[in-house]
Amino acid sequence: MFYLGFSVFIRDELAFSRFDFPRWQSLLAISLIGLLIGLDPSFRTAPPGVPVPPLWLAVVMGLLATWAAFLVILGVLRWWMKRGGRWDGQGDLFNLVAASWLVADTLGAGLTALGIPPLFTLPLWLYSVWVGANALSGAIPKASLGYSIAGIVIGLIPAMLATMVVFALLAIVLAMFGFAPPASMG
Repeated sequence: MFYLGFSVFIRDELAFSRFDFPRWQSLLAISLIGLLIGLDPSFRTAPPGVPVPPLWLAVVMGLLATWAAFLVILGVLRWWMKRGGRWDGQGDLFNLVAASWLVADTLGAGLTALGIPPLFTLPLWLYSVWVGANALSGAIPKASLGYSIAGIVIGLIPAMLATMVVFALLAIVLAMFGFAPPASMG
């Protein structure tokens, strides 16, 4: 999968059949990205008077948020690519999207975990959208690059909402177990 991920990163167009590799590799790739996101130092900062979350909690937050975003984007792309008969549903979209995330998103998440400010990693995250769209348009001939970019951008909106829901639910659970004080009303 790493070879395919790198091929997609340098924007080689690959047929859907190239993404027929074991699903565990995709699961591992997305989990690696989530782990690196969980190591982001900003997940372990807290305002004065609020306990700093433990590392394991930050990693769980990163994993859950990444998986929520991935699954939402995957669902939107599955619907988006089938619109207008562009894609017949044949081929492993799960593996394609995971492979397109592998290099760019691992680099972006790794640099963020090292404390690089998000503004400096933004070009890499934007390039990740381009990589994913190029992979989609290469595997689905009826889907243009622009159409594929639109599908990813449309998927990012509910993915961000799903991530916020994950964080809100985790905050509620943490407050219930005393890890963080409840928000004040004033």
